[in-house]
Amino acid sequence: MRYPADNGHKFAFVMPRPMLTIESTGGRSLGRCYSASGYRVTSLRRISQEGLWQLRELGFLGLGQEFSVASQCDGKEEPGLTVEAPCVEYDASGKALPGPAINPYSGLPYEPSKYTYYVYDCESRVDSSD
Repeated sequence: MRYPADNGHKFAFVMPRPMLTIESTGGRSLGRCYSASGYRVTSLRRISQEGLWQLRELGFLGLGQEFSVASQCDGKEEPGLTVEAPCVEYDASGKALPGPAINPYSGLPYEPSKYTYYVYDCESRVDSSD
């Protein structure tokens, strides 16, 4: 079997999003001087209740008297988001080449790789007198 000449090209699946994101989903007034702020945590790996509480203690998921997780968070949750990452071909200098990455052995384009993310919705509640 003949192998293609090594031209220094490399192939990589580029992650379509970060391993962990924290997004604000907005806020709302709960009455007089009490309000809530929502957060969506999206992670490549499952996060435990304790892990979400640690993110809150670090200040990433709001402040206030109350904190709750609206999503299933017991280690049995299913991924809430699936995305595909295309394969990218890089030349010897590290520059990405345009077009689909072609497998040098089969001559066929590489299939995209699928990544599944877990999504957690959280809410922090605060009394404005804090």
